[in-house]
Amino acid sequence: MSSGKSESSPVTVHVLDTVSGKPAQGITVEISDVSKNTMGIEKTNENGRCDTILEKLIQNRPAKGAYKARFYTEEYWSKKYTIPFHPFVDVWFSILNTKEHYHIPLLITPASYTTYRGS
Repeated sequence: MSSGKSESSPVTVHVLDTVSGKPAQGITVEISDVSKNTMGIEKTNENGRCDTILEKLIQNRPAKGAYKARFYTEEYWSKKYTIPFHPFVDVWFSILNTKEHYHIPLLITPASYTTYRGS
């Protein structure tokens, strides 16, 4: 049986609420290309992850190029009775090797965010 690694979405995300120290469940994440074509949209699960956001592209992997992951954080913070400074967070990333997996962790507070290339 396969480990699932090669059969998973070519792009995954993980959002952590650094105020509570817990995963940020229920954040809508949208992946689009530079032409603003939506490639996938999904809400973070109970672990703060979107593991299947681009699953439909497994056989036809995304082309090399720039992509945007938009995290709709305002709805998340409003449920916590907080007005965020950033209504959404856009993370631009490049797919340089179409055979690689790209993981985008995002750490959020109502006033800041941090991201990096994960593994």
